[in-house]
Amino acid sequence: MHDVHHQAPTLFNWQQADDSKRDTPAIEVIGVPSDVGNSVSAGTRFGPDAIRRASLGFPSPLSKLTGRDKGDVKSVHAKDWMHVLKDIEQSVSDSARRRALPLILGGDHSISYAGVAAFADQGPLNIVWIDAHTDFCTWHEGPYHDHKQVLRRISGLPHVNKIVQIGHRGMTYSDERQFSDQMTVITANKASELTPEAILEALPHDEPVYISVDIDAVDPMSAPGTGHPVPGGMSVKQVCAYTRAVLLHREAVAIDLMEVNPLLDHADMTARAAATILADMLKAYESGMSGRLK
Repeated sequence: MHDVHHQAPTLFNWQQADDSKRDTPAIEVIGVPSDVGNSVSAGTRFGPDAIRRASLGFPSPLSKLTGRDKGDVKSVHAKDWMHVLKDIEQSVSDSARRRALPLILGGDHSISYAGVAAFADQGPLNIVWIDAHTDFCTWHEGPYHDHKQVLRRISGLPHVNKIVQIGHRGMTYSDERQFSDQMTVITANKASELTPEAILEALPHDEPVYISVDIDAVDPMSAPGTGHPVPGGMSVKQVCAYTRAVLLHREAVAIDLMEVNPLLDHADMTARAAATILADMLKAYESGMSGRLK
């Protein structure tokens, strides 16, 4: 059994996981209460529980698929971060091996490296990265796994093919959009002009997709509780529309949602925004999965 502990409340009122049970649900939630990869603003370690609490008022978005909450990866702040990333990778890999969809709750965005790495034997894999920032910073000093350069590290994984980034508007030291020919960048302004289906043109039809959502993609008027808010962001409705298009028309192997910081939130607005996005994604995932099985 991998290294998790179980705690209430659970996401969308699902039952806590017992890995000794043989029945495998279609979706497995994995919490990673970490802010190790964000050296600027602590508090994302409380993100998974905040999202779970916010989700308790939601009816289950699923009508046919089952889900369970595996709890949180343990001892995140008591181990070397490289070892923690391996624990996360193993937990995600275990879920995928059971043919469940891993739904990872963060936590800071450096966690996503472990989520993507878990699919090294299932490439090529395409990434949909919804974020206000490129997360493509060069590494100069400090922790090698950091939320500021996590997408740069992900792009270097041999099984990663195309990267579609949506919602960019953050200030950077240089035009980081040009750092990789794998990447298509759709700014927040451009996202408001395009139909959600337009991004499908950049995603190969017959290859799986990993979807990562940084809550700072949402405008801080709706999601203030995050470490690096940037004005002019997308609405919750826009984020849902883009992720829905991908989930309806591409095979998703995992979903994560990162950077909810309850210590910076106001009246749980950000946690509710995150729960709303996740509920919509799960509903779209079920619909897309049903459509592909016909």
